[in-house]
Amino acid sequence: MKIKFDPEFLYLLTEQIDIIALDKPKAAKTFKQEFFDKCRSLAEMPYRCRKSIYYDDERVRDMIYKGYTVVYVIREDEIIILSLINHQNFIPESIDL
Repeated sequence: MKIKFDPEFLYLLTEQIDIIALDKPKAAKTFKQEFFDKCRSLAEMPYRCRKSIYYDDERVRDMIYKGYTVVYVIREDEIIILSLINHQNFIPESIDL
């Protein structure tokens, strides 16, 4: 199964990594590497994370990672990482499933 990243997700992730890097550049690099490893591991068992609390659809899931919620949707042959949620950003109102 292929993993794709929504541009909005990549933007939010980059912002968070930049904030971490202000104080701890090495921690930011480690966070980024571990984060992408965790996202890639979804291809093995995409339904292992909970059903999203933000959307009423079994295909939309929430992966929790170090205090962040990663919202993703499972399609037939791909997983699309949609959003990164924490207390500083918003939840997307709608997604194209």
